[in-house]
Order: sequence, then structure tokens, then C-alpha cells
Amino acid sequence: MLILILGIAMITLIAFLVLRVRYASRHSKYDLTVYDFFLAMCWISGLVCIGLIIAICCLAPKVATESVIDSKIAMYQEENAYIEQDIDKIVKEYLEHEHDTFSDLKTEESSITLVTLFPELKSDTLVQQQLEIYVANNAKIKSLKEDKIDLAKIRWILYFGR
Repeated sequence: MLILILGIAMITLIAFLVLRVRYASRHSKYDLTVYDFFLAMCWISGLVCIGLIIAICCLAPKVATESVIDSKIAMYQEENAYIEQDIDKIVKEYLEHEHDTFSDLKTEESSITLVTLFPELKSDTLVQQQLEIYVANNAKIKSLKEDKIDLAKIRWILYFGR
């Protein structure tokens, strides 16, 4: 849309420049003429063109990063899968160690859920750091997915894209 409007603004700028030159000979020093009107319209359309170019230059890099967003999401999800595996190992070792005490627990539950149930595991620094990274990665994934959703709107604003 902005690119279309920029094209229209460029055409009007050129038209007003041509008309200003055409009516230059009829310029009067003391009163406002058609020449002055075309001169003012040249300035206005020129400023509109500059504003649209700045807006396009600000939005275009965001659209250019679209191809990277999916790979970033996949990377964070892969890292979270590794963290889940590590925490799963720690939880399994802990459950084996405490099997007598916690014999009624189901080991089919998520390892992240089990970590929150056991204060001994929750206070473990390695598990705590991995949980912080896991939560931070989930926040980044959410942010990247929001950026991807916003890109559809930005593409439409730039060029009626999907």
C-alpha cells in the first residue's frame, strides 16, 4: 500500500513539476498565480514522497527478517527439547533415589511438572538455571511468533502482500 501511494505521489510530483515549468512564463511578481499553486504542490508532494520513502525504509527490514524467524523458533524449541531431556534425566535419577518415599507418583508426568513438585529438585542450581533458560526461551518463542503475526500486517501496509 505504501509503495502504491509512493508511486502515486511520485507521479503527482512529476506532474506538478512539469506544470510549474509550463506556467513559469505567466508568473507575476505581486499576486498569487497558478505557478505559485504548482510550486506549493511540488513541495507538498515532495515532502509526502520523502515521508513515504522513510516509512518504507523503516518497515522493509522487518519484512526481510521473516525468513529467519522460523529458524530462530526451531532453534529455541530444539534447545528447550535438550533442556527437557536433561531435566528428565535428573528427575529420573532423583525418583530412583527417592523411590521408597515417592512410590505413589506417576513417572509419565512431564519432567517440568515434577521439578515444580519437589523442592529438593527446585533448589538444585543446575535445574534452576535450566528452568530459567527454558522459561526465557519460551518467552523468546512467544515474541518471535508475535513478530511473525505482525509481519503479515506490515507486508500488507507495504505492498498488499500476504
